Amino acid sequence: MPADVASLLQSEDPAARSLGLERLSPSVAAQYSEALSKCLLDADALVRASALRAVEDVGAAATLPGLVEQLESFLKSGKTHAGGGSSSSSSSSSSSSSSSSSGARCAAALALAAVSPGSEQHAALIAPMLEEESSENFDSEDLSTISCVARRPKVSLRLPKCAAAEALGKLGPAGASYAPAVAKLLNDKSTEVRAIAADALASMGLDATTEEPALLKALQCEKQAKATAAYLNALAQGSRAKGVASYEVVNAIASSLSSPNPLVRAAAVAAMGGAGPQASLHLPKLMKALSDRSPQVKIAVVNALAELGPVGHVYAADVARLAHDEWQLPFVRCAAIDALANMGERGAAFEEEIAELVADSSEEVQDAASRFLQHATMMLTN
Repeated sequence: MPADVASLLQSEDPAARSLGLERLSPSVAAQYSEALSKCLLDADALVRASALRAVEDVGAAATLPGLVEQLESFLKSGKTHAGGGSSSSSSSSSSSSSSSSSGARCAAALALAAVSPGSEQHAALIAPMLEEESSENFDSEDLSTISCVARRPKVSLRLPKCAAAEALGKLGPAGASYAPAVAKLLNDKSTEVRAIAADALASMGLDATTEEPALLKALQCEKQAKATAAYLNALAQGSRAKGVASYEVVNAIASSLSSPNPLVRAAAVAAMGGAGPQASLHLPKLMKALSDRSPQVKIAVVNALAELGPVGHVYAADVARLAHDEWQLPFVRCAAIDALANMGERGAAFEEEIAELVADSSEEVQDAASRFLQHATMMLTN
């Protein structure tokens, strides 16, 4: 490890500490386990975010001696490290100190989930954070000196209940046992919190399908696109886990296909891909979305058709036409080609048509066509 990285981690400047964390190689992270622990609990939000990324890159408690014990101790005591600059931290206001403490608890919970997936002990330690409230105040260290705009970390690094939900979603069955408590956050006044709760339920898979009624109720009442998209994804992941979607879920997904918001339409289309055979009832609506004005919706459609198996592969010709449509954006055409590659024999039947695209004016389309042909050759070989 270069000496300058070690000195950066000890700097009084939060930006320098963040830089040191970005330069920290996972292969030698064990030598800096104590420094990582301190940075996870740093008073500066951006340092905490950088430290969490470094821990996630390592991903194993065995290679970070002492870190788990320090984080466990912190979550029980709630004391925040001041970081390198003790003089600046001593002058912090009580509100920013509260934000720092909450943010440090977030980082600690997410780091524990990263290094010890499946731990019942950590799930029990983190779960009470689902009921914690926190202010959204940030001190001057969280402000860009250039633009004077707050550079806020992701919500799960700001709000303890969001961190708890995300962490529990990563802790396997141990975390999923708290799915009912996570589902309560679907009623939170914050859109970000509701979306995080849905994402956590989606991560829990089969273990969280008991919360399907809560998701359906939340979907029916939701007005914000971000949370709506998260609910649709959670319902789809539950259906994938069960192997089949209920008619109630499929109908709820289908009703979102006509949303005026492209984010919701794309999420609904993607969710339909996970609905299994029941999606066949709504294939006309799904195919109508292939001409949607949003590129992301078109991409979601071709991926959904590929995922649906035989009932979706029937429309391989429509996907092939989209791949050949020069009026479409290159990345839409590439998605169509990649989807054909995942349609088995139905997709492989368009080998000659896709071969023509190797000479396309778009390099991205050329590359996608080449990948398709390689895939088709492998299929024939096997």
